[in-house]
Amino acid sequence: MRKRLSRSRAIVVALAVFIVFLVIFHGIGNNDSNNEKGEDQNAAPFIERDILREITPETIDKHSLTIDWELQKYIADIMRLYRVNFAAVSVMDSSTGDILALYGKNAEMDPPEADTLALDTYLAASVFKIITALAAIEYGDMTPDTAITFNGKAHTLYKYQLNHKDGRWTRNTTLANAFALSNNIVFGKIGTSYIGERPILLTAMKMGFWQSPLEECDCTPSTLLIPQSEYNIAEMACGFNRYTYISPVHAAQIVTAIVNAGAMVRPRLIKDRVIEARQVVDPKTAMHLQHMMRRTIRNGTVSHAFRGYKTDRILKHLSLGAKSGTIDGKDPDGRRDWFAGYARDSVSDRGIAIACLIIRDDYYLIESEGLARKIIRYYFSSHLSAAKGSEKKG
Repeated sequence: MRKRLSRSRAIVVALAVFIVFLVIFHGIGNNDSNNEKGEDQNAAPFIERDILREITPETIDKHSLTIDWELQKYIADIMRLYRVNFAAVSVMDSSTGDILALYGKNAEMDPPEADTLALDTYLAASVFKIITALAAIEYGDMTPDTAITFNGKAHTLYKYQLNHKDGRWTRNTTLANAFALSNNIVFGKIGTSYIGERPILLTAMKMGFWQSPLEECDCTPSTLLIPQSEYNIAEMACGFNRYTYISPVHAAQIVTAIVNAGAMVRPRLIKDRVIEARQVVDPKTAMHLQHMMRRTIRNGTVSHAFRGYKTDRILKHLSLGAKSGTIDGKDPDGRRDWFAGYARDSVSDRGIAIACLIIRDDYYLIESEGLARKIIRYYFSSHLSAAKGSEKKG
């Protein structure tokens, strides 16, 4: 076994690897509009975080923010209605990168609502399986239909499960099913037996880990540690550890790559900035991830919350995909409950990427997937109504 590194040294190693990555790949993936206008013309004014602590209509107007006030207010109202103690939410236009909502609440703070919480990072849990799935397809020649065996309960991760021999209790599944049902064993084995740590780390770098997603204000970079053992690799690959952190803003940004044929859009907080996108994965890989995220909605970990969506007046018109994640943590105590997903109207091609984190205690009235469904439905209900109104006028 390799000599175990300290946490601080591991971070230094990760940063060094990332710097090398930047040197090698500098300039790849910039869009044409950014090249034509030049960097100086696209330089963003900087907004202090304290200004965004409480987003109001006045704040939006004064700083020309991309925030949709009606959506922002709706999310705040839902949090109060369901008495949520801790939440952090980011909603983005999946095509432009405009941040349409940036909401945060921590009941232990005074005042409790602090929208900058959505700029901070939290334990990523199984949301990181998106990264591992991308790496498995890009570097491991896997597809959603690739068969993988496992023993034991799908949501545990013991060392013996990673090195089991097929036997009487062995079960077969596919990559798509393992993703939809958040199978820790399968994703742990992908990391240890199928592709190893390097493709996962490289994919994490390409998808924006160790970088701030925003230029306009401080947004904590998502991070992970270099694995020090085979079991650490398995933990990282399935998100079942306490060293991988991600922000709601970055989680929503990652989703944009999946719905934009592999082109990840930079989040924008100020209106009229140049749209920036870079190709981070192959279009076919993005298509496979869309398929897997749609399965999560249909018969995966969030299917209960989205039950009946095919007959819903609003949701039936949308293409929906998601990845969930849960993990216990402290400060504050409770279960980190994640939803990262997308919704797109095939007619208007309007789409959003959404990341919701709720920290649940023993008594809770809503989960992240239920919140996400409400946000998606509200957003498209208002826009579909507006579109129909325009058609009638025309």
